[in-house]
Parts: sequence; C-alpha cells; structure tokens
Amino acid sequence: MLVVTLLLVVVTAAVAVVQSVAFRRLYDYVDKELNRSTQNSLPKASVILPCKGLDPAFRENVEKLLRQDYPDFEVIFAVAQESDPAYSHLIELSADFEKTRVVVAGIAAQRAQKINNQLHALTFIRQDSEVIVFVDSDVIAREDFLRRLVAPLSEPQVGVTTGYRFYIASPHNWASILRSLWNRMSAWEMANPKYAFAWGGAMAIKREIFERAEVLAAWDRAADDDLSLTTCVKKLGLTVRFVPQCLVASDGDASVSEIVEWTNRQLILTKVYYPELWQRAIMRAFVMLAWLALIVVALSNLASSGDKSAVWAVLAGFTIIPVEVFFLLKARRLWQRVLTDRSSYLSESLLSSCLAIPLAHLVLPFWTLYSVVTNRIQWRGVTYELRSPTETLVIG
Repeated sequence: MLVVTLLLVVVTAAVAVVQSVAFRRLYDYVDKELNRSTQNSLPKASVILPCKGLDPAFRENVEKLLRQDYPDFEVIFAVAQESDPAYSHLIELSADFEKTRVVVAGIAAQRAQKINNQLHALTFIRQDSEVIVFVDSDVIAREDFLRRLVAPLSEPQVGVTTGYRFYIASPHNWASILRSLWNRMSAWEMANPKYAFAWGGAMAIKREIFERAEVLAAWDRAADDDLSLTTCVKKLGLTVRFVPQCLVASDGDASVSEIVEWTNRQLILTKVYYPELWQRAIMRAFVMLAWLALIVVALSNLASSGDKSAVWAVLAGFTIIPVEVFFLLKARRLWQRVLTDRSSYLSESLLSSCLAIPLAHLVLPFWTLYSVVTNRIQWRGVTYELRSPTETLVIG
C-alpha cells in the first residue's frame, strides 16, 4: 500500500502543479486582453454564416449580428438548399438590412456540409473586403463582437483571432454538466500559444493570410473548418489569438446520446486535424485512468483486508477532488468577469458542478480514449468517415 499511496500523492501533486501553472497563464492572459482597447480604424469585413436548421433564438441571434457596431461589413448567409428551415427566415431578415446576401450551396459530396456552405459563400464576398469572419448561427454576439474579433489582426504575428463556446448546463443534467466542465478545461488551452486553436463559431482572418495559408485547398475535402484552418495558419509561423470578449455563452443542455456524439466528434476532429492537441488530451486521460486504477486497488484492499494503510492511500488519492474544486471556483470568478454583461447565463448550480467532478474522473477518460479506435463522426444528421485531413467520406 505504501507504493500505491506514494503514487497517488505524486498524481495529485502533479495535477495541482499543472493546473496552477495553467490557471496563472489563463488569468494573466484574460486580464491583459480585457484591458486592451480596440482601434477606431478597422478594415472592411465580410462575415460568412453557414446555416442548417433553426437554432434556439435564431432570428434574435442573427439580428444582433446584423446590428454590430462596426464601420463597414457585409454578411453572407449560406444554406445547402432552399428547403432548409432557415432559408425563409434569412430571406426576410436580408430584406431589412443592407449588405446582406443569402446563397444556396447545394449538397456536399466530398466534404462537411458546413464547409461546403462556407466555400460557396466565399465566392460572393466583395472585392475590397480585407478580413473574412466566420460565425455560427447560435452565437449570441455582443454589440462590439466584430470590433473585438477583428482588431487584433492588425498585429503582424496574429494569423487568426477566435472566440470560444461557454456551455451553461441545468443543475440536474449530469451529462451536460460533464460536457460543460470538459469544454471549459479546453478553454484553458486558449491562453497557451502552443496549443491555442481557432473555433469555427467565431473566427476572423485577413483575406491575404487566408489565401497565403491555402485554406481553400485544405477545406476542399475536409470535415472540419476551424482546426484545419488553425494548422494552415500555424504553418506560416503565425499565432492564434483568443479574444475573451468573444466568449459565447450557450445553452448546454442535451441528452446523453447527443453529448456522447458531440464529445466523440470534437475529439476525432482534433485527432485528424490537430494531432498535437489530441495527444495532449490522450495523455491526460491516461493519467486519470492511472489515478482511477490506483483508487480501485486501494479501495479493494481496504474492503478485503481492512488494511489501515489503504485508508491513507484513499485519502491521498481523493485530495485531488478539493484541488480541482478550488480551481473550478477560481475559474468561475474569472469567467464571470468575461461574461459580466451576460450574467444571467451564470445561473447554473455551483454545487452541481462541484459534485460532477468525481463523476468526470469516472467518465471522461473513457470518452476521450474512444477516439483512439474510430474516425467516424455524426454531425447534424450526417455521418462522415475521416480518412485523413484531406479526405472525407460522406456516408449519409
């Protein structure tokens, strides 16, 4: 039991150190970004919004995007077919706003439908636009969203800017709470220049860099837009800049099957298009599995023999829980600063989030490791087989 106890102490200490370093980096980064002012002179921008179906508050979200406090921008909506439920709404909205257009991309045969819509929309952007912005229809945009997202592109080393999603789950929806915790830990990577990545729900890039990075070629037979764009930009030696003000609070409630499908999709897309980040997730999963195995050994020994030393091993292992609760509380206060104008979204139960941490240790490692054995994903009713970053099979 002494060896088990020591190993559990080592794992707990390592987790505490890693999270402390990561949180300090995140806190310093967000604090600096929140104090950054935006410039008055901003380039002309083309905003591309691919749509499929009607997300909650669809019209409200689109209207907020169209009313952005930005000097000169156009919005191009793209759907696969005119029969899409979003099409008629977009036609109505476009009639009330200048510099908007609705285009029909057709059904994709060799790439993800979202990318097919984006590629078609790109053929319609105006000649004098210097910046391309990609957003999703469920993004709840604050009035300076575009201004904040585009401004850092003026820095020569910034290749792409990005927001990120912040899921809010109901207190008793445990699968959704687990996804929320998992997603927020991923957000910590945004402050790390080595692992930061663009998020397709809100990303902006200079047109010149988009062309120089050969994103069109990368998207031709791809299933993923943001991670493939990330790797293209980083190959140029440029960076991904996370903009905390473009953090998007979203309804995080879903069924268990939907959560499993979503998690599986995120991990497999990362595996194919950003393997360095996926390997980091796999390493964390193995560490947590090792912790879980040691806890099982200690509990089994305690139950079978009543060995008092096993009690110390269990206590040593479970000290990881208060460590993670501590960082959950610190991160929660930080995100409240970022989402201060949307505080109503922070009505989730803190108690439920804390109680979900032990459950996360039991479930998330297995969710993560499932991505090792398959490259097949489900996305908005369509099944894709990801053969490689440049080959996607649309199964149907």
